[in-house]
Amino acid sequence: MGVLLLPNKNEEVNLVTDLLKLLTLKYVSRYPSIDFKEAYTVFKEVINEFKIRMERLKKKSFCLDVDSLKEKQLFKDKYYIHGAFLATISSYPILYKIANRKNIKSAVFAKTAMATSCKILDNINDSVHSFEEAVNSQENYYRALTSGWFKFNGENLKWVKKAENSAYEVASWTYKTIVSNCGKPEVMFNVYVSDVEECVKGQLESFYQMKEKYVYNNLTLAEYSQRISAKGIGKMWVDIDLCFYEKFLGRKISQKELKAVRSIRKSLDLLFRSLLFYDDVTDLEEDIENGIVNSTVMLGLETGKISLNDVTLETGNLIRKLKEGKVTEDIIKVGDIFYLVGIEYLNQIKKYSRLIDADALIFCARVLRLFLLRKLLKKGIDLTSLKIFFQSLLPFEWIKASIPNHLTQYYRIALDIAENSDTQFTNNKPIFS
Repeated sequence: MGVLLLPNKNEEVNLVTDLLKLLTLKYVSRYPSIDFKEAYTVFKEVINEFKIRMERLKKKSFCLDVDSLKEKQLFKDKYYIHGAFLATISSYPILYKIANRKNIKSAVFAKTAMATSCKILDNINDSVHSFEEAVNSQENYYRALTSGWFKFNGENLKWVKKAENSAYEVASWTYKTIVSNCGKPEVMFNVYVSDVEECVKGQLESFYQMKEKYVYNNLTLAEYSQRISAKGIGKMWVDIDLCFYEKFLGRKISQKELKAVRSIRKSLDLLFRSLLFYDDVTDLEEDIENGIVNSTVMLGLETGKISLNDVTLETGNLIRKLKEGKVTEDIIKVGDIFYLVGIEYLNQIKKYSRLIDADALIFCARVLRLFLLRKLLKKGIDLTSLKIFFQSLLPFEWIKASIPNHLTQYYRIALDIAENSDTQFTNNKPIFS
């Protein structure tokens, strides 16, 4: 099985988080899709393989090596460790009845590579790239994820370009892992490519929004939810599993099973979009200081809790005003609306498929919410943050009951986003030729 390679202590992955992962795996093993010993072994093996492959970047002259990526604060071990954990507990419920351990491990690795590459490139675009460079980076990222290759300009490159190439190289592992195990499944591979396209479009939208700040085309939070939050990786994440699902099903996907597949995609899309709202609360101070558009500020402007003049206030004063107006709590509730609608789609799976463990996926959604909102507690523990954090473990009806009436319009927006997501099954025209 190999020895688990632990990261450095300053990587924010410590004994407490390791213990929580073990406890979560132990608890989720109550569901039929997950055996604790097998899932933990796969998790460890993916971590080890990923660490080894990251170390090998130093042998590629066009890439920045892993130590330099860490030195430049573009990469941390926790990215792939957390990614592998979430990938493990979410792949088994979809694949446990039709794929063997080796195939599931490959799906977990592919998802880990996709999530890690996305994080590295986000860091580069946020802290190093100019606006034009950030925009241009997306074509190479799209190509790496959908064809396994990307453009680079020889060996004598500046470190920034090498760092960018490292992100593309990691992204290419996703494509290569899918194709080497599954080929290009007729339905789901094309859907995957189309969803990468949608994600890239959302990312490009966010770049333009950042450049123009809060006055760009008078963008509303509803439009933000529909367009910019498309940069969430939820559909890409589950598409990888579904490529393996189609390949190893052993027959053509039936119409009934296709409904289950679509429900999973709609759900994961909404769940990952909800995380962007949660993330905006936990990253509010950092976003304000770095000039990054934050949905919390956008909601504050729309509801009149702050004005455009307030946006220019000193960071602490702006945050204080947002908190006094309970805007930070409201944006978490907007995230909860997307989260709850996502849960409803997971429940629909039970009507369409006996191959997928819907209850285990619902538990994974709880873990996903807990995982991101843990950062609220790092900001300082109070009754409000504790309440929000532990709601992840309570009946969904309790979360729904806490949604204020003035935010219920976002249920319709979340549903519209989900119902429009089926276009990926018919529209596969690439944006980059």
